[in-house]
Amino acid sequence: MDKLLYQKISFFLWNLMILMWLMGVYLNLNETSIFLEWSLGGGSINLSVTLLFDYVSCFFLSVVLCISSNVIWYSKSYMHSDEDANRFILLVLGFVISMMFLIISPNILSIILGWDGLGLISYCLVIYYPSKKSSSAGMLTVLTNRVGDVCILLSIAWFSMVGDFNMMMWNLDSILSNNLWLPTLIMVAAMTKSAQIPFSAWLPAAMAAPTPVSALVHSSTLVTAGVYLLIRFSFLLEIRCLYTLTIISLMTMFMSGIVAIYEFDLKKVIALSTLSQLGMMMFAISLTLYNVAFFHLLSHALFKALLFLCAGILIHGVGGSQDMRHFGGLAKSYPVVASCLNLANFSLCGIPFLAGFYSKDMIVELACQNSYGVFIMIMMFVCLALTVMYSLRLVFFSFSNLKNGVPLQSLCEQDKTLVGPVVILTLISLLSGPSLMWLMFPFPSIILLPPLLKLAALSLISISTIVMLGLSQINLTQLNEMGLVSYFIGSMWFLPVLSGQGSTWLGLYKSNYVLKILDQGWLEYYVNLLSFSTPNKINTLVMNTQHNSLKVHFMVFLMWILLTLIYIF
Repeated sequence: MDKLLYQKISFFLWNLMILMWLMGVYLNLNETSIFLEWSLGGGSINLSVTLLFDYVSCFFLSVVLCISSNVIWYSKSYMHSDEDANRFILLVLGFVISMMFLIISPNILSIILGWDGLGLISYCLVIYYPSKKSSSAGMLTVLTNRVGDVCILLSIAWFSMVGDFNMMMWNLDSILSNNLWLPTLIMVAAMTKSAQIPFSAWLPAAMAAPTPVSALVHSSTLVTAGVYLLIRFSFLLEIRCLYTLTIISLMTMFMSGIVAIYEFDLKKVIALSTLSQLGMMMFAISLTLYNVAFFHLLSHALFKALLFLCAGILIHGVGGSQDMRHFGGLAKSYPVVASCLNLANFSLCGIPFLAGFYSKDMIVELACQNSYGVFIMIMMFVCLALTVMYSLRLVFFSFSNLKNGVPLQSLCEQDKTLVGPVVILTLISLLSGPSLMWLMFPFPSIILLPPLLKLAALSLISISTIVMLGLSQINLTQLNEMGLVSYFIGSMWFLPVLSGQGSTWLGLYKSNYVLKILDQGWLEYYVNLLSFSTPNKINTLVMNTQHNSLKVHFMVFLMWILLTLIYIF
């Protein structure tokens, strides 16, 4: 693909981003929204094409378009030696279009188009570099996301009973009374897409994709789709679902923080930090802080994309290795990248007056103000401390540790096509925190807390910094002598084994039984058992059943109708 075409696509997406941002500001200040609907008929079920433009969809679209335009510009140099660059750009554009479908549609029937498009194209991007590792990672990604797809399809079946697939047009309070199925389906679908426990194994495995893909897919699009879905369907969530989501989100934050301290793969550390922040967004949703969760979603997407782009430059600089033990002393060779990556890391930690501080500190303070329980508060603060620890560990291994290695290609920072998007994203992410704060919360409520709780987050940041500086002198690889405990922590609590190898082993172990029962059919299976006694009668029964299969299916259908009528009346 011509390099000029990269610039044209990036420029078009950039202009569209400015348009969506200005439209979002206008709709937010005027407290209005634009709803477009084209009715397609459909008899008893209303089939329609609907588009919803409010400040939520416009702000989210502007962030997605901003990151995608910078990623495409960045890919111009990052993928210059790739023979299949055309396919890569087309897949990225398809990904952006699928995300736009998901964002602007309040119709559950059209949401599935964007939802399935994200899963399918993400599989194509994860297996972009053909290898055994990328193939297994892609299969794990697509099969995990298929669980969410099934939940969305079952939700569509439920909405068909209502008579309309548009979730904005119905007052569902009376319909949803004592009905836990629909909220559970929506919550499970969001958990699979946003990689919450027990569906967390696919996100670190998806790091087999190219780094620009990770910057786009694993910061602002695929992984945040589940959070966005819960924000849109927040009126469906019952108190029991919210309690369950609180425990799951805290477990996800704690697990990802512990595993990130053990991990040495740079991209996997950033992916685990994404998993931790997704848990923070889900935690905010479970506390019914939907606007604050959306605020954190937007600010996190910008500085996390910045982290991935900086990581791509560093990986190029050390010859393609992603092991942080091969890094060290890179701050002198890459001063601009080091500054941008440190700013993104500090935003992730919640250092005051950076982008992450405005959203994370608001979540923490509102959670403390509402008094949700001592255990929940302790776990939340522990997860915040773990975030600071693995972020500082990443900085130590990449820039401060002079013992590990010397960059092999110090010319990467001279490439303006690589550094330009990084600098632009840095400026935007620095400004995103206060600007979104002023737009989304023009009249913030007063948060009254005791001095101890008010200073708890900042104190934890300081204490975690001191602890991590002490632990940085310890070789964590020596902890492998702990045996099973170390393997349990380092392997994401056995989630990859349970998601991949465990299910494969169980399938192979029972494959002979499944072949006899499902593929060959239960009639043939029992015929083989009983044919030695009454071969003629059994064979006659099997032949009659096979030759009259239409009649058999029709009889089953009539029985199903009869049982349904009995249940109704």
